[in-house]
Amino acid sequence: GEETLLLFQQIERLKSEGVGIIYISHRLEEIRQVADRIVVMRDGAKVQEFESGDVPIRTIVEAMVGRSLERMFPALPVPTDQVTLEVRNLSSPSKAFRDISFSVRRGEVFGIAGLMGAGRTELVRAISGADPISGGEVLLHGKPVTPRSPVDAIRNGIVLVPEDRKLQGVVLDHSIAENIGYANLDEISRNGWISSRRIQQFAEDCIRTFGVKGRGGQNAGELSGGNQQKVVLAKWLARKPQVVVLDEPTRGIDVGARSSIYDLIIDLAREGVAVIVVSSDLEEVLGVSSRILVMAQGKQAGILNREDANDVSIMQLATI
Repeated sequence: GEETLLLFQQIERLKSEGVGIIYISHRLEEIRQVADRIVVMRDGAKVQEFESGDVPIRTIVEAMVGRSLERMFPALPVPTDQVTLEVRNLSSPSKAFRDISFSVRRGEVFGIAGLMGAGRTELVRAISGADPISGGEVLLHGKPVTPRSPVDAIRNGIVLVPEDRKLQGVVLDHSIAENIGYANLDEISRNGWISSRRIQQFAEDCIRTFGVKGRGGQNAGELSGGNQQKVVLAKWLARKPQVVVLDEPTRGIDVGARSSIYDLIIDLAREGVAVIVVSSDLEEVLGVSSRILVMAQGKQAGILNREDANDVSIMQLATI
């Protein structure tokens, strides 16, 4: 845009005056345009240096991630035959979705795709107790558990990582430790008492386990988008849920952090958790899912097995 053009002009002017410039950005095309040399960092260390800015984006991404793009998505585990979550004829009072039915097996990553307005977010919020249900039911291991509130869902082992992490996932001006503690007070408390020391200790364990790049006392708002998302994941995964629902898990996150989020998703499946991933990114939903539910205008357009799913087959169903 115009602002970017003005920035580039200022950079060129400074360079012509002999000023050295360090340009930091997650926008790789911008870096290629302005840089004479490129340094790639990962986990606080320099992993590669290119002596020219004329480097293919693919090469930069592979250096950031630490593996080839063909291996961006880890190999999927084979889910068991045991059904963990079943949704039967679920409908919304607002008609955002209607008569949706599917099941998710133990150790399966189940994707949900569709165009904007298809009802994907409303559906998973209802499954997680955040939005109302007008008809149908949710079952966990064959037992009806249709949640009427997020508390209902959490008590039954169903947790939601929401689409908007800054508004619904973390309290930005509170610390990492506090954010993790809020979702785990029942685990942290002893005889009805909660100490700041126990919250800090519990949070530090989660920070190490889930690879959050930050300190317990640091405000969540100071973190990158990827690390904020890891805090949201950490606070819920610490509860050892049976079902994890991820709505747009990598939106606004750089490619390096995306890779670590994918690793976490696949690790959950390997541990036997039933995982639901909602994503507008077709490459993402295809890369992590064993099966994909495609929604169109609030309706269930079809469920595709991994071997039958591709950009074309999903879009054909999404535009019915």
